[in-house]
Amino acid sequence: MASIDGLVTGMSTTDTINQLMQVEAAPQTALKSKISTANKVVAAYQSVNTRLSSLVSATKALGSSDTWGSMKATSNSTAAAVSAAAGAGAGSLSFRVERLASTHTMTFTGQSVSSATDADAAPVMSGGSFTIAVTPSDIRTITPDNKSLQSVAAAINKEAGLPYRAAAVQIGAGQYTLQLTAKTSGSAAALDPLTLPDGLDLIGTTPTTTVGGVDAEITVGTDTPYTITSATNTFTDVMAGVTVTAAKAQAPTDPPVTIDVVADTEGIAAKVQALVDNANVALSEIASQSKIKSGELAAGPLVGDSAMRKIAQDIIGAVSGGAAGLGSSGGIASFSQVGVSVDRSGKLTFNKADFLKAYNADEAGTQKFFDSYEDKAGGTAAKFEPGFDTAIGLGRKLEAVALIASEGVADPTDSTKAKRGTMQALIERNTATIKGLNNLVSEWDVRLDLRKTALQKQFSGLEVALGKMQQQSSWLAGQLAGLG
Repeated sequence: MASIDGLVTGMSTTDTINQLMQVEAAPQTALKSKISTANKVVAAYQSVNTRLSSLVSATKALGSSDTWGSMKATSNSTAAAVSAAAGAGAGSLSFRVERLASTHTMTFTGQSVSSATDADAAPVMSGGSFTIAVTPSDIRTITPDNKSLQSVAAAINKEAGLPYRAAAVQIGAGQYTLQLTAKTSGSAAALDPLTLPDGLDLIGTTPTTTVGGVDAEITVGTDTPYTITSATNTFTDVMAGVTVTAAKAQAPTDPPVTIDVVADTEGIAAKVQALVDNANVALSEIASQSKIKSGELAAGPLVGDSAMRKIAQDIIGAVSGGAAGLGSSGGIASFSQVGVSVDRSGKLTFNKADFLKAYNADEAGTQKFFDSYEDKAGGTAAKFEPGFDTAIGLGRKLEAVALIASEGVADPTDSTKAKRGTMQALIERNTATIKGLNNLVSEWDVRLDLRKTALQKQFSGLEVALGKMQQQSSWLAGQLAGLG
């Protein structure tokens, strides 16, 4: 509707209507404020939930056999690299790399062609096709797109089941021929002359060996040495769970390669540190989101939230409560025995030196402080089920706490029961509240539009009425003046 500002009254009716609408919109404004607050609460819950999910990942690392069985392998030479799988045997081994594995390669050198692509000027066969005997009973006739060297190589490579690949190669200025290379290295993969292409009469009928296919070879020992061979440059289980990859053959004067495999205590300690760090990050996030107002510092969105308080207490309690059954005479043992404790500020601390001392003294016993649990009847045996089985080790205790708080845990006795964590429930509940408030705001939009239209009509009518009264007043004044 067009502006009707004070045509008769001189009053700014638009401003008046806007001021009245601000009063009318007060309930909607209050709803929008509630939505803003609720959005901040949801964002805070999501932030805490992210930190708890990271804590879950850190706890699962300490529940993995790969972590506690991790080994560190080193080599003193660039001639060979070494890696060790979890659970590999510790020890040391010295050897020499005698040779690397090679792939058998054969080249047609009897004749050559002047071009790899010109089928008319430089054909590699007289006929239109050639044969390959994959096996005595599987003799294939192959017809390339044309008689050029490149076309023949492409046709060979399209055939399934062949033990080699083909390539058009240059063997001299303006001289091209066909080269066949075994698909795998080692002596066992040497090409059988009976399986080579037959019918490429313009480049010779018998290829020669360019590179012999041989196994990689390392020699262990000096007085009574023994030799280990491999079709590739990778030697598996040289020691139990240990893989050696040869990089170069050694000269007779080179010192031998020595590999050492030891328990990766530093790696294990790093994962314990990651557990402590992630727990502290979660505690800090909870504290930040639920802080009370202090001076000009605003309170956190989750101030006074009992759920946040309980999660924080559960994280700290997992450490302060100790490990049941691991103490003397089956009592409770303090996690400080393996370097983890809670300081006066409520943060978890990790003393790496204490952990390594405990681990080096008793590997299995130290692992129990993080990985142990007690199976509960009705669940899956030998599988930790958070929230159901009794957690004993710190990793297992914090895993249960973090999962219950974040994504929820499964009930092994009721497969139909859905997982629903504390944070998930709170986020869903507040999201539903926001949706309801947004619907109310939309309803208020319609209501306020109608009210504004009514006010505009009301003030427009007022202007019209006052205009008529003004006209009547002028008429009466004229009449009275005429009578005088």
